[in-house]
Amino acid sequence: MTQPAPFAEIWRGPFLESIHEGHAVICDQTGQIVEAWGDPERVILPRSSSKMIQALPLITSGAADAHGLTTEQLALACASHNGAAIHTDRVNTWIKTLGLSDDAFRCGPQEPDDRPAMEALIRAYEKPCQVHNNCSGKHAGFLTLNAHLGGNAEYIDPDHPVQKACLEAF
Repeated sequence: MTQPAPFAEIWRGPFLESIHEGHAVICDQTGQIVEAWGDPERVILPRSSSKMIQALPLITSGAADAHGLTTEQLALACASHNGAAIHTDRVNTWIKTLGLSDDAFRCGPQEPDDRPAMEALIRAYEKPCQVHNNCSGKHAGFLTLNAHLGGNAEYIDPDHPVQKACLEAF
């Protein structure tokens, strides 16, 4: 088995603090490997790095244009966030334009990683909501696509049109 390739070195002054390693491939349109680092056969779980692909149907379906999505909203659909107000305020505004609330999400509540946001919840005696989930921007994109496609509320079901569109994008 091929060892991971070094991708980045973190230096603190003259001291090498850490090395970040991994596996990566570049494929051509037929799936043939053009360049590889580390083990090109390594099975990985892409997790949040696949959000950009999952957001493609939002654009290719015409949903983004039909709903007048901004570049900020598209960025939120493609990324994770830390639950800071700069993110949650935008996601809340977005889903309100769809006539929806936090209850429409299917990502589950998550404590914000952003300390000021977490402290604000504590001071207000409030629990984290789904909008605090680091994936709520992606889910707002799913909800927008769902509204465009006219699907039911269970947009995370593998047989739902939203998930089928995401799978097709891959």
